[in-house]
Amino acid sequence: MKPGSPYHSFSLSLISLCLLLMTACSADAPRIAFEELDFALADAGSGEKLFNQSNNEAPACAACHSITGESSSIGNSLAGIAATAAERVAGQSAEEYLYWSILRPGRHLVAGYSNIMYAGYEDSLEAADVADLVAYLLSL
Repeated sequence: MKPGSPYHSFSLSLISLCLLLMTACSADAPRIAFEELDFALADAGSGEKLFNQSNNEAPACAACHSITGESSSIGNSLAGIAATAAERVAGQSAEEYLYWSILRPGRHLVAGYSNIMYAGYEDSLEAADVADLVAYLLSL
């Protein structure tokens, strides 16, 4: 493809559009803002139920993540995640790290794992559900 040809201009325009869309999509803030989560009212027991059962057709967290310390072939173990989450990203609390991990799972990938986590939890969970899940995970 020669520079200046119609195909070259079209290709450059298409590439620019794709990059713009990828940037716009990756910067989307979740529907549920972190500031909406009320951890003082969070219920770890409700979070455990959400962890272990599907919710509004979203898969259960337990389908891919164990809490026993043994990683599955799909997801990492979440045993001791409270301590790990607090250290994972500089300047981020454990609560905030877990919030992003639930609602934007591709944001912080654990070494050795691909970005295959279900990305639709924000469509099936409410702010209280996310707070409950975080409370449960912090109890592990």
